Amino acid sequence: MSGGRVKATTPPKQPSRTGIVFFLVAFALIVMAILATVLLANGQRNLKQLLRALDLPTTFLEAGKPPEQAPEVRVKRQPPHVALPVWTFQDLQTPEQQFLRVIRSDPRALCDELRAAGFRELEWKSSAGERGQWECSSLVSFPRPGVDKTSSIFIFIKGSGEEEITSFRVKLNIERPEDAQAVTTSAARAASVFLDHVRWADGGSIALQIQALKEFDVKRFGSRVQFKRETDETTARYNFLANQPARARPKSIAELYFDRDKWLAYGQVDTRNFVLGPTAWNGPAKIPEDRDPEASPAKAGTDAKP
Repeated sequence: MSGGRVKATTPPKQPSRTGIVFFLVAFALIVMAILATVLLANGQRNLKQLLRALDLPTTFLEAGKPPEQAPEVRVKRQPPHVALPVWTFQDLQTPEQQFLRVIRSDPRALCDELRAAGFRELEWKSSAGERGQWECSSLVSFPRPGVDKTSSIFIFIKGSGEEEITSFRVKLNIERPEDAQAVTTSAARAASVFLDHVRWADGGSIALQIQALKEFDVKRFGSRVQFKRETDETTARYNFLANQPARARPKSIAELYFDRDKWLAYGQVDTRNFVLGPTAWNGPAKIPEDRDPEASPAKAGTDAKP
């Protein structure tokens, strides 16, 4: 028998009870969270079904529900009221505004219509006396046997270019009173052709006034139609004239409306507040004492000291 030593064995280590407890608690919490999520989902529908299955009351679940609010009614907001400066309603004395109607027609077509109405020698051609001017004219005489001076009408159409009419004139020369009817009828017919060609509204009444030798002066949309007797003449001579007189260029509305002293009054000394807002529109315009608009850079340089 041998006398060797016997090796001692270590007993196995038992698992810790703390770890098992922690695992079970964590598992229970996870299961409870999942269960609570399922029961409380869809407005606590599953929880209510479970309570009804167990014959338990569900009124305590309805007690905490907030009351339904009435739908909000949106009212259209009115625009805010703004106080306007007194200059808005001031009489600005602006120039009268008018629409201008330019005489736009084919001069050759007008001459052809007059020629078809019985007036001869009407041909639209370049003027021999004035460069760049075009014209057509016709002289219609009313002779009488044994009389030297004859009554007549003279038609003269003038244009500043080949395609533009600037004036239409009919000159009546009545040498004897017995020729007045023939002269006025022929002149009224020529004026009617022109007025119909340019689509003048009351051409018929104008023709009647010419036949009655009644003077008139009509201005519409920048065009002028007048019938007037020549002065200082023993022989009755009248002129019917339709043209567009030159208009003086009126002042711009902006020049009268935009007054720097009224609308943009000078502000305080601080340059950042140089132009005041609406609160200063009704106040007098003032220039700060230390802001001299007439001061020149040269003067500022002489005042500076090193």
